[in-house]
Amino acid sequence: MQKNFLLVVLVMVSVLASAQQNFKMSLSEAIDYAIQNQPAFQNYKVDQQIVSAKQLESTAKYLPKLNGNVDFRDNLKLGQIALKFPNPVTGVDEEKTIQQGTKYSATAGVDLVQPVLDMAAVTDMKYSKQQKTLSALQVQQATIDLKVSVSRAYFLALLNAERVKKAQKSVERFQKAYDDTKVKYDNQNALKSELNRSYLNLSNAKYQLKISQDSVKTSRVNLGQIIGLPIDAQLELSDALLVDVKTDVLPEYPDFKSAELSRVELKAETMNQNLNKLQLQKINMQYVPTMNGYGYIGGQGLDNKNIFTKDKWFWSSYIGLKLTVPIFDGLQKVSLANQQKLVIRKNENNLATIRNNINYQLQTSLVNYANASTNLQLIKENVGLAEEVVRDVNVRYANSVATYQEVIDAENTLKETEFNYLQSLYVFLLAELDWKKANGKL
Repeated sequence: MQKNFLLVVLVMVSVLASAQQNFKMSLSEAIDYAIQNQPAFQNYKVDQQIVSAKQLESTAKYLPKLNGNVDFRDNLKLGQIALKFPNPVTGVDEEKTIQQGTKYSATAGVDLVQPVLDMAAVTDMKYSKQQKTLSALQVQQATIDLKVSVSRAYFLALLNAERVKKAQKSVERFQKAYDDTKVKYDNQNALKSELNRSYLNLSNAKYQLKISQDSVKTSRVNLGQIIGLPIDAQLELSDALLVDVKTDVLPEYPDFKSAELSRVELKAETMNQNLNKLQLQKINMQYVPTMNGYGYIGGQGLDNKNIFTKDKWFWSSYIGLKLTVPIFDGLQKVSLANQQKLVIRKNENNLATIRNNINYQLQTSLVNYANASTNLQLIKENVGLAEEVVRDVNVRYANSVATYQEVIDAENTLKETEFNYLQSLYVFLLAELDWKKANGKL
């Protein structure tokens, strides 16, 4: 009885485990899953946490430093000092030795250091605060890149799934053409060559269906890898390729200013430049004097027998201010400042490059988006015409009015037109994605 119960439990656990590995996702769900689970993207979040931890480190430079110390010593062999003293009776100098210290000695105390004026530490706190903002921008940029990657892979998986549907319909049409030709051949109304060609076309259509089905598998595996699915997971897509595509109303000229304000990489590079300016400020602040307050309280115990008695300890304490004035460091800070100025100049060049790239992306994505929309509508109309031609030819062929070659030509034209439509739809979706990214709308 117990064995049967354990077997049932194991089967249920196995079923539940396998069920947990099946995922059905829309595009938005796939993006959300990738943000939460993709390993490479998680590193950006970890980096953001590291920056937050460093912010506390920079603040700690201006907080008081408190240290305690205890020292106990057993002087195994005490030193001797030889001194000469005049004998009051004889007036002759006599040499005497005096023992140094006591057998046991100990010290205990607490010292405090409080920065009062340290402009370099103040700059560090400003730097860490802005670095946290930069880290958030980097996470935002990584999120945009991840959305683009997931969307491209998802669109490709949808495209391949739609190709399977088209290939299945093609197989059905060629199967009907073969069946009709077989009937005609049996009735001696078709040649053997026509029957062979119809069979060959049916075999080719089935082969294309197999290729399309394999493409669906590989594209889903690729999508699963991008979003960070478990290795043994099965992924299904809940979205479908759009039938009626609506194009955004495109402006005659792109709005460069609005796009630049929305683009995260421009904000991130600007923040990088600000950080490098703060770094230069920190170098220059090292010429400013620093001031620290300090204090100490402690005692020293001395005795040859028992040091842990109250009357054997002598206590002291003090407070003070220490001003440190930099005078000459061998031109080290001058060299560091010159290097940092060159880094800031690189930031300026990077900003100019990013602005040029944004303008280029806006113009090219606008043209590509408009062309993709026009081509998609045109090819969609062609698909309708090609389907109508196939229906007409099949009816005429069934009535022995059209030749089999006409059927083949019509089928090939429809197949090519459908392929072009799916490809143009995929190009349109990518062009729309690039247009949104160029305008900072992802």
